[in-house]
Amino acid sequence: MFKRFAMMALLLAFLTASTAAFADNVYVTAKGNKYHKADCRLIKNKQTVEMDKQKAIQQGYKPCKKCSKDEVQPENK
Repeated sequence: MFKRFAMMALLLAFLTASTAAFADNVYVTAKGNKYHKADCRLIKNKQTVEMDKQKAIQQGYKPCKKCSKDEVQPENK
């Protein structure tokens, strides 16, 4: 019984840690309307706020065209 409980606790701890490790965090600036990856050159040396990507999207931020090219929707002309 104790072994089973210990294994479940270990599994739960692993799942919690792996979920936190793969959380998709992005960075926003006070005046900007785009979210950026940590290594984006457009936010280098700027004060930023880190937040969950889904929260940034819910707040109206759009992906940066430089660091999130794969997420940018093509403009309709």
